[in-house]
Amino acid sequence: MQNEFGRLALACGVRAFIAVGLILVGSHLAQAGPHSGRGKAEAAASGCPAIAAPPYAGPIFDAMAQTDQSLDAEAALATARAEGVVKLALFARVHRHQDGRGLVDHLAAKYPDFIVRGAPKEWDMPRDLPSIYIDEVLAGVASGHFRFVGEIIYTEGNKGEGEVTEGGERYTDPTLPGTKHLLDGLAGTGIPVMMHWEAYSWARDWPHFDRLYSAYPNQIFVLPHLAFASHDQAAEVLAAHPNVWATISKKDKDNVNLVDEDKEEETGESLVDECSQLKPEWRDLLVRYSTRLMFATDAHKERRWVQYVEIIRRWRAILGQLPPDVAAAIAHGNAERLYRSPIGN
Repeated sequence: MQNEFGRLALACGVRAFIAVGLILVGSHLAQAGPHSGRGKAEAAASGCPAIAAPPYAGPIFDAMAQTDQSLDAEAALATARAEGVVKLALFARVHRHQDGRGLVDHLAAKYPDFIVRGAPKEWDMPRDLPSIYIDEVLAGVASGHFRFVGEIIYTEGNKGEGEVTEGGERYTDPTLPGTKHLLDGLAGTGIPVMMHWEAYSWARDWPHFDRLYSAYPNQIFVLPHLAFASHDQAAEVLAAHPNVWATISKKDKDNVNLVDEDKEEETGESLVDECSQLKPEWRDLLVRYSTRLMFATDAHKERRWVQYVEIIRRWRAILGQLPPDVAAAIAHGNAERLYRSPIGN
């Protein structure tokens, strides 16, 4: 299938490549899903037992996705709907020649019952949040344009397929005045804020965010990917701060793909084992904090959108290992509450 993708990429260009890639991935997974005959045979051949519980089969609210202007949006949304996604929290990526704001605005206007629009993600943040960004966010919130603040990158280690930045990471300091200015401006709005930081420098960063979460107890913070934290670190964050919610996107893999091996070693483990079975301690955490955890794909770059079907089906198999009420809360119920966007409205 990889060879098929390569030929199509050359022939079709980015948008057509994404559209055709979604179709090919869906076709492949339909033949080899975790509960299909082929999927069970592959599991047996790998030495893994087949997952006993059936996959979660209910609706999904994708609580975090993002795009630039190049996405074949109609194909992507059709694929999401075909996989049982009923709502999508979406924000634009803005970085150099990338600017998805026009596309996201178009989709939110065209599909108001499906798209929940967030403030854009600005990649080239300085050490402190700039006033121009803060003013744009607060104006969009006041007008009803934004339903949440899309991912703000506070710390992010250089990834294998990404840019190489000075010091090996992107870093915006949450203790500087810009973050306070933004949060003070959001007071009373009920608008959640996605703050992305990664656990590879826990001793440096956790104390800053611990104090920040405490200073704004009425502000809901969303922690993407549970900060790629270990079980114990994730439990510490969630136990200490009932105003912190999180997406569990990308926690189904051990490898964060950081360039710096030392940073990689400091990130947490996957919540599933090599056979895609939920680890007992992570299952307990998902149940304990089931009212504040959300499924998300974090579809963003072409590669992630092409893998959309695979991501959805893998997570349906994982969610199926949870009690039905917990699976439903994580799959859609919590996002409905957070974004104040119930299914059917």
